[in-house]
Amino acid sequence: MLSLTLKKQYINDLVDWIEANLTDDLNIDLITLKSGYSKWHMQRMFKEMTGQTLAAYTRKRRLTLSAMALRLTRMPLIDIAVRFGFDNQQNFTRVFKNHFSVTPGAFRRIPDLPVKHFHGRIPVRSPIEQAELVMREDDLQLCGEVVEWECKFGDYIHDSEQRVAEQARHFVRFAGQYVERGWLGFQYSPGNSSAEQQHISLFQALESQHAEKLSSQVVNWTANRGLYAMIRWSGTPEQLTRFISDIYYLHLPALGVARRPGKDLLRLDLKASKPDWLIGVFAIPVTKD
Repeated sequence: MLSLTLKKQYINDLVDWIEANLTDDLNIDLITLKSGYSKWHMQRMFKEMTGQTLAAYTRKRRLTLSAMALRLTRMPLIDIAVRFGFDNQQNFTRVFKNHFSVTPGAFRRIPDLPVKHFHGRIPVRSPIEQAELVMREDDLQLCGEVVEWECKFGDYIHDSEQRVAEQARHFVRFAGQYVERGWLGFQYSPGNSSAEQQHISLFQALESQHAEKLSSQVVNWTANRGLYAMIRWSGTPEQLTRFISDIYYLHLPALGVARRPGKDLLRLDLKASKPDWLIGVFAIPVTKD
């Protein structure tokens, strides 16, 4: 009989493999073959350790990623359907509507991003920090520099080119010389170079009174007052994009909110942060769903 530690490691390794193959022809028989156990034993262990069936987990993750593809790319519905394992667009629309209560086309057009039914990958352990809702009473005036680029949908989380990590590391080195607080603002939208590209905008900012510390290419921006989901975070620059995905797939759904337009802001404590270790608080603009 496997110990609890070995079961956790087994499930974590299996989930890693499932996550890496969500866009492939993934089915229970294939997962069973990968697991090394019988179909009955593998599914029983998965349900015991996670509280959900393997089929339900795989379906919810595929639907979640397909929903994000609808918002972050210009891919046609049929391409998204096929990419995430559906036989045809009609089947995809039926299953999607059953899960999100709207059709894929309607989901793509909603002004706010409804994340209540998003489903994240099973975490190795329960998150130490929990998000909370905070009402910001005042506007926050920021100025900074914007860096923009495009990447293939899904590549941003892995940050294989380490663009986010290197920008964050450079910003901490620079801003930490002058001020105690700095901001990284993240914004995402469909790309323009091809249908499956997503666009990333990274805002590296200080409070407006410190504009003279920046170059001549300064952009002014206001974080408006309103409701925000706030969560503390610390980690390496390389862990930043993975945590942002956890915000959308784990933390915001737990709050039962929708994300409203605006930037995801990471307020960095520059007195405590180092180029290789960031400490700060995320603020995500939300509205009660």
